[in-house]
Amino acid sequence: MTPWSLLDPDRALRGSWAADTCSPDDRADWRPDNPACGHCDITALIVNDVFGGDLVVVEVHLDGAQHGFPGRGPCQSRHSTVASS
Repeated sequence: MTPWSLLDPDRALRGSWAADTCSPDDRADWRPDNPACGHCDITALIVNDVFGGDLVVVEVHLDGAQHGFPGRGPCQSRHSTVASS
């Protein structure tokens, strides 16, 4: 078996991010210039399956609105699930 490089899952994930594969609650915010929008959870699960580590779920409230980490608005650097090793 050929060993994986970090570019292998990166290419696979980026190739799978699309409006029709993002989370339904983020579909209205998905844009081609931010294709990771709405793919946070599944991306974290795949990265965790491949590389291991712990999954950490965070919830951020900023100015009365709930955001994913780090709380910059819909699908802008938004990660509701973060994989760490």
